[in-house]
Amino acid sequence: GSGLGSFLLERLNDRYPKKLVQTYSVFPNQEEVSDVVVQPYNSMLTLKRLTENADSVVVLDNTALNRIAAERLHIPKPTFAQVNQLVSTIMSSSTTTLRYPGYMNNDLIGLIASLIPTPRLHFLMTGYTPLTA
Repeated sequence: GSGLGSFLLERLNDRYPKKLVQTYSVFPNQEEVSDVVVQPYNSMLTLKRLTENADSVVVLDNTALNRIAAERLHIPKPTFAQVNQLVSTIMSSSTTTLRYPGYMNNDLIGLIASLIPTPRLHFLMTGYTPLTA
């Protein structure tokens, strides 16, 4: 959850202060009532720690992920596994240039430097266009 993830992120930043950290954070669904009463509170606390301890945060909206799975991938009721597969595809495609050698953006420093103008403005949005027949 957000508490454990924030704690681990803070500890990693304390232990390895010179390493760049890029996170992928899924924010809660706005349309459904959660069984966790403190979910909005957890999200706000996580935002504070992400602002302080991460160098790049890719924000994923759970509502949008479910809508993409339902409308674009034609999955009537997406399961957690299917939404997680969509998130892993987004993570994989956005870090492709880091895994394969190329001319540009072959390290995290170059990728972050071109996307983030100031250190506190490090929240990024991703776009995903599923190619389905």
